[in-house]
Amino acid sequence: MRQLVTLSLLQQQSASERLRGVTWSYRAEPTDVQVLSALLQTVNTDPSVDVRLAAVESLKNLGESPVVRRGLERALTKQESPLVQISLVDAIVELRDSSAVPALKALRASEKLDPYVSKRIDQALQSLAQ
Repeated sequence: MRQLVTLSLLQQQSASERLRGVTWSYRAEPTDVQVLSALLQTVNTDPSVDVRLAAVESLKNLGESPVVRRGLERALTKQESPLVQISLVDAIVELRDSSAVPALKALRASEKLDPYVSKRIDQALQSLAQ
């Protein structure tokens, strides 16, 4: 039932309803691939920065899943919002996911990167190297 509610809410047109869907996702099982996939899709494609940020926070709670870790790493390259980029970098550091170092370095090399994001990536790389 929780899965159906979460998936249904994440597909709504209203950003507030999609945010409710993200909130429902906190009740999901870490092994629920459909909910994980829906959250990762939300991070990558939702038009609302607020919804994408909430989805990243929800995914951090499910960070033991390799699907989540790979998805957060892949999401780095798809984000243009500095807020979402910083949130993703912070999630990777919090999860201590050193396998994401190449993706962080690739993003860091981007010419269009916001200076604050660049600084956060530098801090993340130092933290993950320890």
